[in-house]
Amino acid sequence: MAEYEFDVALSYAGEDQDLVLPVVALLKDLGVELFHSLDREAEMWGLPLVEYFSDAFTKRARYVLLFSSRHYVDKWSRLQHRAALGRALEQHSEYVLPIRIDDTEVPGLSPHVGYLDLRVHDAATIADAVVQKLAQHRAEFSPTTPITPRSVAALAREKPRGWEYLLYATVVAQGLSDLQQKYREHFLRYSPRNGTVEHGNGIGLIRDRNVLLGEIIKVAVDSVFTSATQEAAFGRPGEAGDADRIVHLGELFVRTFDEILDWARTIHGTSYADEHARAAARVQARFADRQLEAMHDVAQDLSHVAGTLVERLAAGEHIDMTVPLVFEVEPALELEFTTALEKLSR
Repeated sequence: MAEYEFDVALSYAGEDQDLVLPVVALLKDLGVELFHSLDREAEMWGLPLVEYFSDAFTKRARYVLLFSSRHYVDKWSRLQHRAALGRALEQHSEYVLPIRIDDTEVPGLSPHVGYLDLRVHDAATIADAVVQKLAQHRAEFSPTTPITPRSVAALAREKPRGWEYLLYATVVAQGLSDLQQKYREHFLRYSPRNGTVEHGNGIGLIRDRNVLLGEIIKVAVDSVFTSATQEAAFGRPGEAGDADRIVHLGELFVRTFDEILDWARTIHGTSYADEHARAAARVQARFADRQLEAMHDVAQDLSHVAGTLVERLAAGEHIDMTVPLVFEVEPALELEFTTALEKLSR
């Protein structure tokens, strides 16, 4: 990870200075190293400002704290803004930390990026959010960090706000990323032949698979993803979580997802001599669809939230880490399956 001279560079319009300076004072009190042009006037004297601000914002500072307002946008071609947005477009991790002063959108800055708001959050909340963001980076941990004992220990040691969620989200997102091909193939109703051939009507095999799916569901609901296991991992309100338990719970999420995929994959990979048996089995495999979709959506949501976790928590947003368990069959699919079974009995 690159070393920076400054933790944060400040970018704002002069008209908004009175609103920004209380945040600046608190950041200094908290020991945050700031690049603030008001403090660098002697250093800037006589220098070409295009190169100076480009260097300061793209190479010398880890983050840019950008205070967005109509005054800022009126001057959106300012050197600071161009330097900050240039680097933001080049790197994938968060870099610009925007603070709203009003509802004016900043050209070039994604409207989906996480914001704090000076109309809602006081200077102390914003300053603390910056400190928490820096703690996350001192741990050298982001949603793309490989899960190793060293990376987990560093995150648990720094303990930025919401670190438990960040760790869990990273384990789940990375695990499911490795299963994307299998997930896509499930909805293509494809699996390589597994060498199993069913010569009869398949009723016995279908019943066995129903029992197996029922066991997967029962273990998930009754043992793995309970309120007690989540509390043991993430801690009670106000208490720190247990890093090892969080990693384990995230891995179990991924394993359960993979086990359901494999359950359906076995069905698709089996060869059936009886066409009605094949049709019934293929309908049965779709019993997995809703749960896989729900778990996949959760993993996507976790990944999206993890990148702006500090901002969301500072803004008072509740982050739900409950694993969705929607192991039920839609009535239309159940009717289709019943009809397919009746054809086997004729």
